[in-house]
Amino acid sequence: MPRPGSGRGEGWRRSYGRRALLFPPEDKKALRGAQTREISVKTMSGDVVLPAVYGRDRETGEMVMPLRERFGLSAHQSMSPALEDYLCFLAVTTTSYGRAAEVAGKIRIPIDGSQIQRLAQRVGQRAEAQAEQRVSSAFDLKKRKEVVRQTEIELQGKRFSMIVMLDGTMLRSRGADWGLKPASAAGERVVWHELKAGLVIRVYEALSGKRPKVEKYYVSDAGGPDAIGKKIYAEALRRGLEQAQRVYVIADGAAWIWGLAAEHFPGSIETLDFYHASEHLWAVGRMLCKDNDEEAKEWVSPLLSTLKNHGGKELLPVLEEVLKTSEEALSAEQVKALNREVAYFRNHADRLDYPEAKRLGMPLGSGSMESACSQIQNRFKRTGQFWSKPGERKLLALEMAWRNRDWNDLWALEAA
Repeated sequence: MPRPGSGRGEGWRRSYGRRALLFPPEDKKALRGAQTREISVKTMSGDVVLPAVYGRDRETGEMVMPLRERFGLSAHQSMSPALEDYLCFLAVTTTSYGRAAEVAGKIRIPIDGSQIQRLAQRVGQRAEAQAEQRVSSAFDLKKRKEVVRQTEIELQGKRFSMIVMLDGTMLRSRGADWGLKPASAAGERVVWHELKAGLVIRVYEALSGKRPKVEKYYVSDAGGPDAIGKKIYAEALRRGLEQAQRVYVIADGAAWIWGLAAEHFPGSIETLDFYHASEHLWAVGRMLCKDNDEEAKEWVSPLLSTLKNHGGKELLPVLEEVLKTSEEALSAEQVKALNREVAYFRNHADRLDYPEAKRLGMPLGSGSMESACSQIQNRFKRTGQFWSKPGERKLLALEMAWRNRDWNDLWALEAA
């Protein structure tokens, strides 16, 4: 992850004392009606007051202040890029805006949580715009070619496989009646909604005797499958979708996920998360054994071993036979449920080749995706936190930039 203070603006602390850099003669020559005034900027070292030349650019006629441009400051920006970088880093990695302000205070940066919140929302909006631009580029033929070319340059011929995972988690936001008084009044104060999230994982070919290097990249969206599908495809493309030796999609049984896999990753190797498959096998066992856990365990355990070591080809015939021979011993409702469970394995038959996944060194489950959802929840579903939709969305965009090592791009000149 980028360290705080590693973005643009580091030259501020090295250079603001050099008068020749702050007040070069060419600034006055390039401006019409040049004047000088002092500007105050908050920095990691405290407030700094600097003399600055301003006036109209002789070519464009616009009012400019070269000093601000030189240090990557926008027209009304009151903080140095390095300080913004650090405070946004705290906003993402601590538990709240208030806690971020407390941490900043420990190194003598006087600021309150509301100021950090406003900053994080502003930079988060910038992160949103950059993410949207990446999606747009992935689906534009000419720009897509450039994305692929840049990725090839970055990878330098390294060999790797790509794993794509998708899932959903629940977050809460303020409802239409947020803040309604008195407390006893009925109203929709809190609304739960699904956040869809995805992982793109690069697994590099391992050197002899060493574990393979793994890199993870994240996407999230509170919209429908189409929105997260475009984001996960765009992220996969710029992380080497076209260069990967193999592409795997590992997920639970949700139909929307496999629909996106077919749309955006045709030809990928699909694997049903082993834990979810085992849950359905346990459902069959408990049904047949009348919820006797010991008997269910005796029935399920060898079949789990069969599934893991031999795949669905050997498990399915066993389940089909169970379906034929158990109907008389079960109620109509149980027979219906048993049919549903067997159909689950039948529908995912091509995604149950766990022996091949093990042989290729690929995970059998989507534990990394479950972990990613938990990490996101850890920041966004804490006690007492109820987000507005825009506030949640912008901080999420900021967190994705941090996790994906796109952090420094937020302070690039074109992002200002």
